[in-house]
Amino acid sequence: MLTVICALGAGFCNASWAILARLAGVGAPEGLSRWRVGWYLVRQPVWLMGQAFALGVFVLSGVALYFGELAVVQPLLVAELIFALALRKFRLHDFVPVKSWYAAGLVCLGLAAFLVLADFHGGMRVPHVVEWVVALSACSLVAAVLLAVGRSGSPARRAGCIGAAAAVVWAVDASFVKQLTDTLHLHGFLGAFDHWPLYALAVSGILGAVLTQAAFNAGPLSASQPALLIVDPLVSIILGVLIFGEHLDSTGPAIVGAVLALLVMCVGVVLMSRWAPPSIEPIEGDPLTIMRYGRRPRTRSTD
Repeated sequence: MLTVICALGAGFCNASWAILARLAGVGAPEGLSRWRVGWYLVRQPVWLMGQAFALGVFVLSGVALYFGELAVVQPLLVAELIFALALRKFRLHDFVPVKSWYAAGLVCLGLAAFLVLADFHGGMRVPHVVEWVVALSACSLVAAVLLAVGRSGSPARRAGCIGAAAAVVWAVDASFVKQLTDTLHLHGFLGAFDHWPLYALAVSGILGAVLTQAAFNAGPLSASQPALLIVDPLVSIILGVLIFGEHLDSTGPAIVGAVLALLVMCVGVVLMSRWAPPSIEPIEGDPLTIMRYGRRPRTRSTD
């Protein structure tokens, strides 16, 4: 239960972080260089609030991964989409199409059914060096192939491939977080600087952020977002089973039901991305006041 609560809390923080960052960004004056935009953002209270939520993502996901299974925590983070939808509707008073709620219902149904049917448990062992080498080599190869395929083709194809590569990196990043929590438990905060998970986490985090931004820039969000939110849990499940020794119900009906539930969740994610509410537009006034009182014009579709 603690794992589920912390994972859902991390999803809520991630959704809040994304919306606050977007609110701060759309309020920036036009024509500024990237450095000036950065300087503008760090002086905005709404952007600083977003960074507090970003810290919450790291802390809550770390607690969830310490007490729970990687194969459980990462799929639960898909709930970020639902939290973002609710925040757009009830906090910013944006227009949200009815069909978006139907897609959100599919995500909830598929996610709940998958976790119940898969019944993940175990996962207390520490991976050996050979297991890390094999897992990281396989993930690196998959990400490299996706990036190579994403160098050409339509914008949707490029965004989808780069987004999938970023998702592979984020799944590896989550496995580093899980390993780091064990290191902190055994050696303390200062002792973590003497062990590799902290530095591996820093590298994977930077690489994941760069690839995610590249996916957003390469093509439509409706192509990159499903790739990010579907591939990440799938790779995390594989890593959890292979390197952390996490177990699932391996009976025939449970496997078939879990696969079908996962497919339902993936369909819901794709539909939510395609039926997403209109993009947040440039606004007048203080974004912090808008977050507090919900006074903002309705957004219009830009897709």
